[in-house]
Amino acid sequence: MSSRSARHVRRRALRVAALATAMVAAILVALCAGTDILVVRNLTDAADHRLAERIDRLQGPGQPTPDAILGAVPADHDHDYDQPVLTWLISGSRVVAGPGAPPLASGLRAVTAPVTVSIAGTSFRIAGVEAPTGHLVVATTLAPVAQALGGAITGEVLFGALLLLLAFGGALVIGRRVAAPVEEMRQRQLAFTADASHELRTPLGVIEAEVSLALSEAPRIDVYREALEHVAGESERMRRLVDDLLWLARFDDRPPPPGAEPVDVSAVVAGAAERFGAVAASRELQLLVQVPDEVATIDAPPEWIDRLAAVLIDNSCKYSPPGGAVGVTVEGRGARVLLSVTDEGEGIAPAERERIFDRFHRATSTGDGAGLGLAIADSIVQATRGRWEVVPGPGATGTRFTVTWPRAAC
Repeated sequence: MSSRSARHVRRRALRVAALATAMVAAILVALCAGTDILVVRNLTDAADHRLAERIDRLQGPGQPTPDAILGAVPADHDHDYDQPVLTWLISGSRVVAGPGAPPLASGLRAVTAPVTVSIAGTSFRIAGVEAPTGHLVVATTLAPVAQALGGAITGEVLFGALLLLLAFGGALVIGRRVAAPVEEMRQRQLAFTADASHELRTPLGVIEAEVSLALSEAPRIDVYREALEHVAGESERMRRLVDDLLWLARFDDRPPPPGAEPVDVSAVVAGAAERFGAVAASRELQLLVQVPDEVATIDAPPEWIDRLAAVLIDNSCKYSPPGGAVGVTVEGRGARVLLSVTDEGEGIAPAERERIFDRFHRATSTGDGAGLGLAIADSIVQATRGRWEVVPGPGATGTRFTVTWPRAAC
């Protein structure tokens, strides 16, 4: 991958990681806020329960009196605003405060339902009830609620920061892994488009030049015939190229079928070799076909195996010199089926073998193809669970292409 593509992958991965982290942060904030609200509500309800218990206790046997109020808590807790419950008894204009209770504001002397107020700078939950001896008011500090909420928020911030850091790192790693093949596919698509345009431009340029040359000459049948023959040849080349491009496009667009029918490789390859008999004869080649009498069955679409055999035999016929031979062999080896096609051409350099299946790549100097045949063959082999083996031929020159597949279950 080029440095430009690597930068593109990093930028895309960073965007994905940032978006994923933002989504996790939004969800985390919502969850933490809901949890904090629930915690505060539960602690506040507990405070209200303590207030109700104190009111019930003071209204137990007898009625709340100033002496009862003063004896509600020990006297040595004066001015301790963290006491669980503070009490006041309002009788007319007189206010009797229990131990530790600060002065009660006039606006709170008639309170009944529990409310949250600030007394002497401290948050309290306060409630009241009417009694025959006066209006009884009780309060409890909410300092434990604030402390619990502060501890929860601190833990949430620390945990949330760690979680967001892990989420960002994980999303960045996943984003890079996901973006890398996408970027590679994009680069391959761009290269494919550029190569296809180049391959199509060549025959179009030849056709345009032949037509222009024929029109510039004096009208002669032989000139027109020669021009038309060249145009026909280039048109046939364009037709083959377009057919190959359409086949690859359809193959890339549609995934392989989920279940392929059993196909006899021997029968399909024998039929393909028979079609190329005339091609081999026109090039003064011997087409040596060896197929077993037994059935060699694999799971694959028959038309794909026929196309694969045709590509391999056609390539071998193209690259073998006149007077040479092309060997086509099918055999069963245990649990696998083998198809081998050997030519006597100039061979493939070891450095080129890794790229022979790339689209529009030609590994030899001979031949007039567009470099799509082996790309089609590789797509078929990969989709049918096959394996390649590309090695030099048995002689000093040439190449042997071998494909093996798992044998179909009987």
